[in-house]
Amino acid sequence: MNHINKSKNQLFNQHLKSLFLVILSSLLSAVAVQGFVETAHLYPSGFLGIAVLTSRLSLKFLNFDLSFNFLYLILNLGSIFLVRKVAGKKFLLYSGLQFVLVSFFITLIPRFSLVDDPLLLSLFGGVIAGFSSLLALQANASSGGMDFIAIYMSHKHNKPFWNQIMIFNILILIIAGIYFGFYDAFYSMIYQFAATYIINNFHDRYKLVSLRLITSKPEEISDLIFKMTQHGATQLYAQGAYTKEEKSMLILVCNSFEVNELVTEAQLIDPQIFITVSKTEQIIGNYDQKNIE
Repeated sequence: MNHINKSKNQLFNQHLKSLFLVILSSLLSAVAVQGFVETAHLYPSGFLGIAVLTSRLSLKFLNFDLSFNFLYLILNLGSIFLVRKVAGKKFLLYSGLQFVLVSFFITLIPRFSLVDDPLLLSLFGGVIAGFSSLLALQANASSGGMDFIAIYMSHKHNKPFWNQIMIFNILILIIAGIYFGFYDAFYSMIYQFAATYIINNFHDRYKLVSLRLITSKPEEISDLIFKMTQHGATQLYAQGAYTKEEKSMLILVCNSFEVNELVTEAQLIDPQIFITVSKTEQIIGNYDQKNIE
């Protein structure tokens, strides 16, 4: 009974943490829009940028007023359908809450200007937007749009895909610059670089590491590895060169965010365990990425 109550409390605390992070993320996103994007007249990127650019080009060359809201909705619905393959209901629920709260905070927060320098606005606005997306990702949520595509592709290829999304966004901004001027487009690119830099350097879900664990309790450690990461490990038999003691080496690959907890629990099982951790650039072979809840 105590174990059940403990699990319920942990789940409740996890929900509270995710909810707090989603609210804070939404607030930062609204601040980035109202105090930096709008003030510096930056072009939107991602799905919103595609929708706005398509709408403007349609009006300019076809004399047809195509609703960018409709295009934006269609693109997001398609991306939600795609990301459902790698994410659960909680992820979609928190992401939906993120969209609603961003709209709410944008209507609540008036436009403001801290400085008149568009370079500073682009740089620090991008940093704030990057931390906004980072908090949403840490809450197992998303700010939507191209983030959905980045999450799906990162999950599929077992590596971060944010730089590729940034390149796609910059292509959108180049097209916008060709037709509507490069002054704002260049500052918008700085905004994108800053936001992507924050996500790439602080989000570790799709960064892989290799672990080598030398232990005298391989069965217990193997059970722990599978329980915590849902991955197996390769077991090699070894012998201490000095002590001549027989041991086992367990080799596995897991996500970076799983390492600290796994190492802590492994040390509780075997206080004499020896562990090395190294970065993994690429995996060739079978490696199933754990779905987002």
